Amino acid sequence: MRSGRVVLALACALQAGSVVAQDARQLIEDSLRRHALPDHVYQEQTLIVTDNLGQHTVRTARFYGRRDQAGARRLLVLETPADVRGAHILVERDARGVRKGPDPSGSVFGTDFSVADFEGEQARDFHYVVESTQDLERESHHVLLATPKDEAVSRTTGYGVRRLYLRKDNLFVSRIDFLDRQGRLAKRRTFRDPRPDESGAWRAGMILTEDLREERRTLIKIERRAHSADYVPDTVFAGLK
Repeated sequence: MRSGRVVLALACALQAGSVVAQDARQLIEDSLRRHALPDHVYQEQTLIVTDNLGQHTVRTARFYGRRDQAGARRLLVLETPADVRGAHILVERDARGVRKGPDPSGSVFGTDFSVADFEGEQARDFHYVVESTQDLERESHHVLLATPKDEAVSRTTGYGVRRLYLRKDNLFVSRIDFLDRQGRLAKRRTFRDPRPDESGAWRAGMILTEDLREERRTLIKIERRAHSADYVPDTVFAGLK
């Protein structure tokens, strides 16, 4: 009889864990749908890198995002300084989701952002569980743990376990904590000055990434944005690799 109760308790625990995982995946998928980028996105950005001595490197860039029947493309092109003008990062995914682009774990122009960060959350590559609830900036958040589904994802993206903070009222991701293999906080990303756009989706005005081990930080400021095909013609991607 006792063994039967143990089996039943174990089954209930496994079922509860499955429900938590399902709830977490639903939360992240709802968040991605609610705040998905429009089909056409143009941004003018300032990238400010601060090293461990407090010295700043400033770059400006243009971002282009386009989604159509052929798939999705994301392009970042440096404007200044003059000696790197035209340097770019292009990531493409065809209609089947097949990726083409630079190494996801590579750095974006020497900043504290990786190419995988540039691509956004790829939910199919991770397992999610609800960890807790926490208040940030007086707003209640769901706290989710995101774990790579296998070692290949961890290796290619450079991600280990991450902790995602989603506002309960609108499912906007306010913060992401990146943990090292010992579970210690290694890097933190905060999405600042969020505001709804014309569709009701929330967009951050600034994104700050802090490398806590190297004592570096990178701030991306969105100086201007437009969601219009006129700003993102197909020709802007022509001839780029």
